[in-house]
Amino acid sequence: MYTRCPECRTVFKVTLAQLKARDGIVRCGRCTHVFRADQHLYALPGWRREPAAPPVTQDSPEIAPVSPRPVATRAAPTARPATEIPVVSELSLFQPGQRRVPTAVWALGNLLLLIALAGQFAYFYRDELATSAELRPYVARFCGFVGCELVAHARAFPPELVETTIAPHPRYANALRIRAVFVNRTDRPQPFPLMEVSLTDSSGTLLARRTFAAADYLDASATESDAMPPNVMFNALLEVTNPDERAAGYEVQLLPP
Repeated sequence: MYTRCPECRTVFKVTLAQLKARDGIVRCGRCTHVFRADQHLYALPGWRREPAAPPVTQDSPEIAPVSPRPVATRAAPTARPATEIPVVSELSLFQPGQRRVPTAVWALGNLLLLIALAGQFAYFYRDELATSAELRPYVARFCGFVGCELVAHARAFPPELVETTIAPHPRYANALRIRAVFVNRTDRPQPFPLMEVSLTDSSGTLLARRTFAAADYLDASATESDAMPPNVMFNALLEVTNPDERAAGYEVQLLPP
Protein backbone atom coordinates (compact mmCIF):
# COMPACT_ATOMS: atom_id res chain seq x y z
CA MET A 1 0.00 0.00 0.00
CA TYR A 2 1.05 3.59 -0.46
CA THR A 3 0.57 6.90 1.32
CA ARG A 4 1.18 10.44 0.17
CA CYS A 5 2.71 13.34 2.09
CA PRO A 6 0.12 16.14 2.30
CA GLU A 7 2.88 18.75 2.33
CA CYS A 8 5.09 17.94 -0.69
CA ARG A 9 2.76 15.36 -2.35
CA THR A 10 5.51 12.72 -2.43
CA VAL A 11 4.21 9.12 -2.59
CA PHE A 12 5.73 6.50 -0.29
CA LYS A 13 5.43 2.76 0.05
CA VAL A 14 4.11 1.95 3.53
CA THR A 15 3.71 -1.33 5.40
CA LEU A 16 1.10 -2.47 7.89
CA ALA A 17 3.75 -2.51 10.63
CA GLN A 18 4.46 1.16 10.00
CA LEU A 19 0.77 1.96 10.22
CA LYS A 20 0.47 0.16 13.56
CA ALA A 21 3.63 1.71 15.03
CA ARG A 22 3.09 5.06 16.74
CA ASP A 23 -0.55 5.26 15.55
CA GLY A 24 0.54 5.58 11.92
CA ILE A 25 2.55 8.78 12.50
CA VAL A 26 5.45 8.96 10.05
CA ARG A 27 7.95 11.54 8.80
CA CYS A 28 8.34 12.42 5.14
CA GLY A 29 11.82 11.54 3.86
CA ARG A 30 11.84 14.50 1.48
CA CYS A 31 10.40 17.51 3.33
CA THR A 32 10.50 16.05 6.92
CA HIS A 33 6.78 16.80 7.38
CA VAL A 34 5.04 14.65 10.03
CA PHE A 35 1.62 13.22 9.15
CA ARG A 36 -0.75 10.27 9.69
CA ALA A 37 0.00 7.72 6.98
CA ASP A 38 -3.30 5.89 7.46
CA GLN A 39 -5.23 9.09 6.77
CA HIS A 40 -3.47 9.73 3.48
CA LEU A 41 -3.49 6.33 1.78
CA TYR A 42 -2.92 6.55 -1.93
CA ALA A 43 -3.87 4.23 -4.81
CA LEU A 44 -1.40 4.20 -7.68
CA PRO A 45 -3.06 5.11 -10.99
CA GLY A 46 -3.44 2.38 -13.60
CA TRP A 47 -4.13 -0.47 -11.17
CA ARG A 48 -7.55 -2.20 -10.76
CA ARG A 49 -8.92 -5.46 -9.38
CA GLU A 50 -11.62 -7.68 -10.96
CA PRO A 51 -14.68 -8.19 -8.76
CA ALA A 52 -14.69 -11.44 -6.80
CA ALA A 53 -17.09 -14.26 -7.84
CA PRO A 54 -20.12 -14.92 -5.57
CA PRO A 55 -19.48 -17.56 -2.92
CA VAL A 56 -20.93 -21.10 -3.26
CA THR A 57 -23.56 -22.04 -0.64
CA GLN A 58 -24.58 -25.46 0.66
CA ASP A 59 -28.14 -25.04 -0.62
CA SER A 60 -27.06 -25.05 -4.23
CA PRO A 61 -28.18 -28.20 -5.99
CA GLU A 62 -25.15 -28.32 -8.10
CA ILE A 63 -21.57 -27.44 -7.44
CA ALA A 64 -20.88 -24.40 -9.48
CA PRO A 65 -17.51 -24.14 -11.12
CA VAL A 66 -15.09 -22.20 -9.00
CA SER A 67 -14.01 -19.00 -10.58
CA PRO A 68 -10.27 -18.46 -10.66
CA ARG A 69 -8.86 -16.39 -7.81
CA PRO A 70 -9.04 -12.77 -8.78
CA VAL A 71 -5.65 -11.35 -9.42
CA ALA A 72 -4.60 -7.82 -9.83
CA THR A 73 -4.21 -6.80 -13.42
CA ARG A 74 -2.49 -3.78 -14.71
CA ALA A 75 -3.99 -1.65 -17.37
CA ALA A 76 -2.11 -0.79 -20.47
CA PRO A 77 0.71 1.57 -19.66
CA THR A 78 -0.14 5.16 -20.16
CA ALA A 79 2.15 8.11 -20.35
CA ARG A 80 2.73 9.73 -17.00
CA PRO A 81 2.12 13.43 -16.79
CA ALA A 82 5.23 15.50 -16.41
CA THR A 83 4.07 16.78 -13.04
CA GLU A 84 3.70 13.33 -11.38
CA ILE A 85 5.90 12.89 -8.30
CA PRO A 86 8.01 9.67 -8.17
CA VAL A 87 7.53 7.07 -5.46
CA VAL A 88 10.06 7.05 -2.64
CA SER A 89 10.78 3.58 -1.26
CA GLU A 90 11.34 4.28 2.44
CA LEU A 91 9.51 6.17 5.10
CA SER A 92 10.91 6.89 8.55
CA LEU A 93 8.92 6.51 11.73
CA PHE A 94 8.43 9.68 13.70
CA GLN A 95 10.16 9.91 17.09
CA PRO A 96 8.50 12.25 19.59
CA GLY A 97 10.61 15.35 20.16
CA GLN A 98 12.92 14.47 17.25
CA ARG A 99 14.38 17.41 15.31
CA ARG A 100 16.77 17.56 12.44
CA VAL A 101 20.18 18.91 13.45
CA PRO A 102 21.66 21.28 10.83
CA THR A 103 24.83 20.09 9.10
CA ALA A 104 26.72 23.18 10.26
CA VAL A 105 26.05 22.25 13.90
CA TRP A 106 27.46 18.73 13.35
CA ALA A 107 30.52 20.15 11.60
CA LEU A 108 31.12 22.62 14.43
CA GLY A 109 30.74 19.88 17.03
CA ASN A 110 33.24 17.64 15.24
CA LEU A 111 35.70 20.53 14.98
CA LEU A 112 35.43 21.25 18.71
CA LEU A 113 36.02 17.57 19.52
CA LEU A 114 39.14 17.52 17.35
CA ILE A 115 40.46 20.65 19.06
CA ALA A 116 39.80 19.09 22.48
CA LEU A 117 41.63 15.89 21.51
CA ALA A 118 44.60 17.86 20.14
CA GLY A 119 44.71 19.92 23.33
CA GLN A 120 44.76 16.80 25.51
CA PHE A 121 47.52 15.27 23.41
CA ALA A 122 49.62 18.46 23.63
CA TYR A 123 49.05 18.70 27.40
CA PHE A 124 50.06 15.14 28.31
CA TYR A 125 52.94 14.88 25.81
CA ARG A 126 54.20 18.46 26.06
CA ASP A 127 57.68 17.49 27.25
CA GLU A 128 58.18 15.04 24.38
CA LEU A 129 56.92 17.58 21.84
CA ALA A 130 59.18 20.26 23.30
CA THR A 131 62.28 18.25 22.42
CA SER A 132 61.74 19.36 18.81
CA ALA A 133 63.31 22.75 18.15
CA GLU A 134 60.52 23.58 15.66
CA LEU A 135 57.65 22.66 18.00
CA ARG A 136 59.07 23.97 21.27
CA PRO A 137 57.95 27.64 20.79
CA TYR A 138 54.39 26.52 20.07
CA VAL A 139 54.34 24.13 23.04
CA ALA A 140 55.67 26.88 25.32
CA ARG A 141 52.92 29.22 24.11
CA PHE A 142 50.31 26.51 24.70
CA CYS A 143 51.57 25.93 28.25
CA GLY A 144 51.44 29.66 28.90
CA PHE A 145 47.80 29.67 27.81
CA VAL A 146 46.61 26.63 29.82
CA GLY A 147 48.98 27.14 32.76
CA CYS A 148 51.03 23.94 32.53
CA GLU A 149 54.73 23.60 33.31
CA LEU A 150 57.31 22.73 30.70
CA VAL A 151 60.61 21.16 31.68
CA ALA A 152 63.74 22.84 30.37
CA HIS A 153 64.66 19.86 28.21
CA ALA A 154 64.19 16.14 28.31
CA ARG A 155 67.69 14.83 29.09
CA ALA A 156 68.10 11.14 28.49
CA PHE A 157 71.94 11.20 28.62
CA PRO A 158 74.53 13.89 29.42
CA PRO A 159 76.80 15.11 26.62
CA GLU A 160 79.89 13.03 26.04
CA LEU A 161 83.22 14.65 26.91
CA VAL A 162 85.48 13.60 24.05
CA GLU A 163 88.77 15.37 24.82
CA THR A 164 90.30 17.81 27.33
CA THR A 165 93.69 19.55 27.38
CA ILE A 166 95.36 22.11 29.67
CA ALA A 167 98.38 24.32 28.96
CA PRO A 168 99.95 27.56 30.23
CA HIS A 169 98.40 30.67 28.73
CA PRO A 170 100.53 31.92 25.81
CA ARG A 171 100.10 35.61 26.66
CA TYR A 172 99.38 35.91 30.38
CA ALA A 173 101.51 34.85 33.30
CA ASN A 174 100.08 32.71 36.09
CA ALA A 175 97.18 31.66 33.85
CA LEU A 176 96.03 28.43 32.22
CA ARG A 177 94.12 27.66 29.04
CA ILE A 178 91.73 24.66 29.11
CA ARG A 179 90.21 23.16 25.99
CA ALA A 180 87.41 20.59 25.89
CA VAL A 181 85.47 18.87 23.14
CA PHE A 182 82.01 17.42 23.82
CA VAL A 183 79.16 16.04 21.71
CA ASN A 184 75.49 15.24 22.10
CA ARG A 185 75.15 11.51 21.38
CA THR A 186 71.35 11.36 21.73
CA ASP A 187 68.84 11.59 18.91
CA ARG A 188 67.25 14.79 20.21
CA PRO A 189 68.41 18.32 21.06
CA GLN A 190 69.98 18.71 24.50
CA PRO A 191 70.67 21.81 26.61
CA PHE A 192 74.23 23.08 26.86
CA PRO A 193 75.78 21.72 30.06
CA LEU A 194 77.54 23.51 32.85
CA MET A 195 81.28 22.91 32.87
CA GLU A 196 82.92 22.35 36.25
CA VAL A 197 86.73 22.75 36.41
CA SER A 198 88.74 21.58 39.41
CA LEU A 199 92.47 22.32 39.91
CA THR A 200 94.65 20.22 42.20
CA ASP A 201 98.27 20.35 43.30
CA SER A 202 100.85 17.58 42.93
CA SER A 203 99.54 15.79 46.03
CA GLY A 204 95.91 15.83 44.77
CA THR A 205 94.75 18.55 47.12
CA LEU A 206 91.99 20.68 45.70
CA LEU A 207 93.17 24.22 45.01
CA ALA A 208 90.18 25.74 43.21
CA ARG A 209 86.85 24.73 41.69
CA ARG A 210 84.47 26.73 39.55
CA THR A 211 81.43 26.09 37.37
CA PHE A 212 81.08 27.87 34.01
CA ALA A 213 77.97 28.42 31.89
CA ALA A 214 77.86 27.89 28.13
CA ALA A 215 78.34 31.60 27.49
CA ASP A 216 81.69 31.41 29.34
CA TYR A 217 83.28 28.58 27.35
CA LEU A 218 81.63 28.91 23.88
CA ASP A 219 81.62 31.59 21.20
CA ALA A 220 78.50 33.73 20.89
CA SER A 221 77.72 32.17 17.50
CA ALA A 222 77.61 28.68 19.03
CA THR A 223 75.10 29.66 21.72
CA GLU A 224 72.56 31.34 19.44
CA SER A 225 70.35 28.31 20.08
CA ASP A 226 69.59 27.10 23.61
CA ALA A 227 70.09 23.45 22.64
CA MET A 228 72.79 21.23 21.16
CA PRO A 229 71.73 19.40 18.00
CA PRO A 230 72.46 15.65 17.92
CA ASN A 231 75.93 14.41 16.90
CA VAL A 232 77.53 17.85 16.59
CA MET A 233 80.85 18.48 18.35
CA PHE A 234 81.47 21.69 20.27
CA ASN A 235 84.86 23.12 21.21
CA ALA A 236 85.04 24.78 24.62
CA LEU A 237 87.82 27.19 25.64
CA LEU A 238 88.42 28.40 29.18
CA GLU A 239 91.10 30.74 30.53
CA VAL A 240 91.62 30.44 34.29
CA THR A 241 94.19 31.64 36.77
CA ASN A 242 96.76 29.30 38.29
CA PRO A 243 96.61 29.73 42.08
CA ASP A 244 100.20 30.45 43.20
CA GLU A 245 101.32 28.52 40.13
CA ARG A 246 100.84 25.30 42.11
CA ALA A 247 98.23 23.65 39.85
CA ALA A 248 99.54 20.32 38.65
CA GLY A 249 96.34 18.47 37.84
CA TYR A 250 92.82 19.28 36.70
CA GLU A 251 89.43 17.70 36.20
CA VAL A 252 86.59 18.75 33.86
CA GLN A 253 83.02 17.57 34.40
CA LEU A 254 79.82 18.32 32.46
CA LEU A 255 76.83 19.01 34.70
CA PRO A 256 73.13 19.52 33.89
CA PRO A 257 72.13 23.18 33.65
